[in-house]
Amino acid sequence: MDLHQDLKRIGLGDGETKIYLGLLKLGSSTVAKITKEVKIHRTNVYDFLEKLLAKGLVNYVIVGGVKHYKATHPNKLFDFVKEKENIVSTILPDLAKLSDFSKDELGVEVYEGVEGVKTLLKDVLREGKDHVIFGIDETMFQKKLGPFMDWYFKEEKKKGFKERVLTRDDAAFVYIYETVIYRYLPAESFNPTPTWVCGDNVGILIWEPFTVIRIKNAALADTYNKYFEILWKQAKQKPKSMIGKKK
Repeated sequence: MDLHQDLKRIGLGDGETKIYLGLLKLGSSTVAKITKEVKIHRTNVYDFLEKLLAKGLVNYVIVGGVKHYKATHPNKLFDFVKEKENIVSTILPDLAKLSDFSKDELGVEVYEGVEGVKTLLKDVLREGKDHVIFGIDETMFQKKLGPFMDWYFKEEKKKGFKERVLTRDDAAFVYIYETVIYRYLPAESFNPTPTWVCGDNVGILIWEPFTVIRIKNAALADTYNKYFEILWKQAKQKPKSMIGKKK
């Protein structure tokens, strides 16, 4: 796990991240000790400490007239992220007014890489509706997204919705969560292009290069939903390896 990159991802700058991680390791420290540990110019260390103080991620005590800085408990990161969420929630209506998204009959967005797929899945959670997926090879998701998928399914359960998934009948792996209902299609008629349909949105995943295309269009989503329902009726409730076996 790359803690440095993860902290930058939630909004800390490079210098702030180095000092925060350094203080977690060092404990209560003077600026001189911090400077030696993180190898950042002393003047810049003061600037980054001020920013971390403002974010509530660092505090200090004065001992013998000298400030000793200490990282606050990592739980404070939740407060930092929550504050950012609150700001976004406050300004979101005004931002949306700058461009009338409701008038877009066809909206297309492209996301690249693992973070792009995570963005799509987080949007599915935000939509908060039962949805359908086909063309899924869960082995690839387990390989590329790892623990994120476990988090995703737990969030899905919290929000109280389910997903129906069409995969191939010789699937080597499927997720075992109560929010997921699988059915199985013969491998020879299986389309290996993962496709989500959620509300008015259709998400299409291309494995190479790892890219997600999201299309917002009610008519297109309705067409995909109807196609899914046809396949769902044809699909088996058990994979080929289990058909004919007793429980």
